[in-house]
Parts: sequence; C-alpha cells; structure tokens
Amino acid sequence: MSYLALYRRYRPTTFDKLIGQDHIVKILTGQIINDRLGHAYLFTGTRGTGKTSTAKIFAKAINCTNNVNGSPCYECASCKALEDPSNIDVIEIDAASNNGVNEIRELRENVQYPPVSCRYKVYIIDEVHMLTGPAFNALLKTLEEPPKHAIFILATTEAHKIPATILSRCMRFDFKLIKTETIAKLICDIYDEQKIKYEKEAVYAIAKAGEGSIRDALSIADTALSITEGVLTYNDVNEILGSVSPELLYGFIKNVLSSDTGKVLQDVEKLSSLGKSMGVLTKDVVKALRDLLIVKTCENASEILNLPKHDEDALKELASLTTTERTLRIIEIFAEAESGLKYSNAPRVLFETASVKATKPEADYNIDALVARIAELESKIKNGVQIDKKVQESVSTPVVSTPKPEPVHEETVKQNFNTATITEIKGKLLSNLRKSGREMLWNVMQNVVLEKDGNTLYLVPQSVDDEGIIKRQSYIDLIKENLTEFGEINVIVKDFSQKIKSSEIDDATEKLKKIFGDDIVLIKK
Repeated sequence: MSYLALYRRYRPTTFDKLIGQDHIVKILTGQIINDRLGHAYLFTGTRGTGKTSTAKIFAKAINCTNNVNGSPCYECASCKALEDPSNIDVIEIDAASNNGVNEIRELRENVQYPPVSCRYKVYIIDEVHMLTGPAFNALLKTLEEPPKHAIFILATTEAHKIPATILSRCMRFDFKLIKTETIAKLICDIYDEQKIKYEKEAVYAIAKAGEGSIRDALSIADTALSITEGVLTYNDVNEILGSVSPELLYGFIKNVLSSDTGKVLQDVEKLSSLGKSMGVLTKDVVKALRDLLIVKTCENASEILNLPKHDEDALKELASLTTTERTLRIIEIFAEAESGLKYSNAPRVLFETASVKATKPEADYNIDALVARIAELESKIKNGVQIDKKVQESVSTPVVSTPKPEPVHEETVKQNFNTATITEIKGKLLSNLRKSGREMLWNVMQNVVLEKDGNTLYLVPQSVDDEGIIKRQSYIDLIKENLTEFGEINVIVKDFSQKIKSSEIDDATEKLKKIFGDDIVLIKK
C-alpha cells in the first residue's frame, strides 16, 4: 500500500510536536531529564487526543542515550534499535483482543527477562479497560512490584472501568480535548505542505467536526482530499459530513420562528427527502440553533463561529426574529427530541412533533416558554408594535396577579374542616404541595394516612423513613400552610414504631386472656 493516511503520516515522533497536551509533556520530559521515572503510567482521555503517540514517544525517550530536551534523538543505538518493528524491548498489547487471564499470565512470565538492546523493557497496553476481572487480578501483583527494568504504560478511553487497585498503582495523566483553533491550524499546515487550496471556513468546519479529536479531524481532512477539485469549499465539507445545506436549515428555522406550522411541515418533507436520518437532521438543527444563540448574544460571534459571510448574515437575520429566551426553549425542545430518537420507533413523527411544538409557544406551558413569551411581548410593547390579541391572551395568565381570597368567617371555616372528608383534605393538601413545588413532601404524603379528631389532623406514617421526614417541624409547618383554607388546625404525627409496638401488645394480651381468662389478666397502662 503506497498511500499512508494523514493521521499516520503526521503522527508526532517527539514531544515538541505533540499538540494540545503541554501539561503532560512538561511532566514527562521533566521525569526523563531528571531520571525520576515511575514504574506504571495511566494515559486516559477521549479518542484521538494523543495517548498512544505519547506512549510511543515516551518509550523511546526513556531508552534514548542522548535525548534532546526529553525527546528521543533517533540517532543513538537504542533509538535505531527501536525503529525496527521486530524489536521486543517495547511491546504493544491490544487489550481489546488479548483480554484474557492467559495472555496476562504470559506477560508476567516474560516480564522477568531483561531488555535485549535497551535500558528499559516497556509494555504499552492499549484499551486496558477491556481486560477481564481475572486478567486484572493477574496483572495486579506484577504492576505493584515489577522488575527494575520494566515500565508499564496503560492507555484507555474509559478509566472508570479500571479497578481502583490498578488505578492506585499508576501515575495518571488525563488527556484533554484539543481546541478547534489548534486542530484547524494543524490541518492548514498539512494542506499547505500538500499544496492543497482551501477556504478558511472549510478547514474550520473540519476542525469543529473532529469535536476535539485530532484523528477524527484528520480522517475527515483526508476524505476531503479525495473529492476536491481545485479549492476545498465549505459546501464540500458539508457534503462529506452529510450535513443539511445551510440554506434549507436556515429556511426551516425561519419558518419555526415565524410560527408557520404549514411551511415547517413542508420543510420537514423536503429535509427527509434528502435521505438524511432524523437523528442527523435533529443534530444539525440543534447546531444551527446554537450558532443562532451565539450570534444573538456574543459581540465576537464571527470569531467564534468562523462561518462564511452569507451564512453569518442569514443567522443575523434570524436573530432579529426571536429572543434569547425563545431560542433557548427551541433548543431544549429539539435536544429532548434528539435524546428520544434513540428509543423511538417513529423518528419522523417525533421530529415533526418537536418542530410543530417549537412553532407554537402559546401552547407550551413550560416555565421557560412562558418567560420567552413574556419577553417577546415586552419587546413588542417597547418597540411600539401592535400586539396580536391571541398572543396577548396567551401570556395574560402568568403575568396577572392572583386576587387575594375574601376573608371567611371563623365558624364557617371550622365547619368546613369538620364536615370535610379525609379524601377531600388529602386531595387539597397534595394539590397545594404540587403547585408550590414541594415535590419531596408531596411524594411522601401520598403514602401517609390521615385521620382527624375535632380540630386536629393526625398523620399516620406507613414506614420509619416517612416518619423521620414528616416529623420535621419545617414540614409540619408546610402542611399547615397548605391547609390554611380550613382555618387554624393542629397537626400531629403519630409514632410509627409505637403503632407497631401497640399492635404487638394487643396480640399478646389476647393470647394471655385466652390462656388464663379475662378475670385474671390485668393490663397496666
């Protein structure tokens, strides 16, 4: 195979070429220069951030006899020996396919043998979280007290799956996601070297699609080289990524913001006819709305987004049609739809439902939606715009203050409590707790039995845990507060443990009476 993929061709070979992990490079080079090496290292982080590359550079650097600022020189005998693929002093193990206890036992046996041509024998175990439980147990003792000539480097994307006993024996290094600007600069340098012409926005779109992973971004950049004729454009990158064209996407969002349900459903038909999955469409809509939010709220939106001029102008036009609050709510709606699509058997229906819901803020009773509608109404009033009667009615409810209830005569109140049934009292209490947002107390009170005697309400918990909660004075006061329409009432919590104890005593008393007779057994309270 003559062609080598970009991410392999441009894999760093020295620490100074490692991108975006300066905090790790500083520590490792310091250990090499000062000869303060550990016996076990754990490199963890998302894919494509340089874990394996760092491990390979480190393995060569600690064996190099003439390192340059901590990096291998590639000129000494050790560096040249390690360039040979058949060298057995640096061994790479794929734990995903060698995850059994037998493979680790073989490693334990071989680790005792000293290196052939180098100072250290280095074991790089990639995807170490894939090892089985017995395999980790077999590795544990060797990792704790390896021979002086052995160094272990464990690499993983899921450190939480590694046993704590292994983690505690390793120096841990967390690899960060790479900044979009850093990835974009790397791609520009590669394209310049390859003499490829490109638009700046196209390179930035590739870098953003990498989502912090250099390998992912370089794979997309490699694909772009195959389809480019002349200049690599922003539209070329969108085609590679399978994204919806910005024109269709912004047209769809404009119809959503204009509350034109008919056109929105027509747009959904157009978008789905492109052959894109509903998951991709939803993801693209969320990204576009995120860009819209940045344009709406940030002064330096151009620097953050790096979009073509016509796309930026289209977003500014959309920003003039909406408020920040409504944009946030629409993002929420589509984000919820994106999550639900993973489990839906009717993805298009779910996407259409979210789209229609986003067009009808007057029918959305979410608190954020209400705030958005009020903000929109205030904006229209401020700008002197004629308010549509339907819109005015839709927001009138949350902003009108609730009138104070008329005072009720004390005798009538007492009579109401005395004549009210337990079901009515409990229903009113649960309703008021739910409206006031007291979800925890509302949940507990559903299992509590109510009893009343005169002007006193007794709470009978059905478990020790419930008793501990509702016995708090703050909760008793809350219950009284939510039953004020019944007047001044006493609230007493019965002891659950005493209830059990009393029932046991009654059972024992009956048994004694049957044995000795009622005239002999005397119960003292």
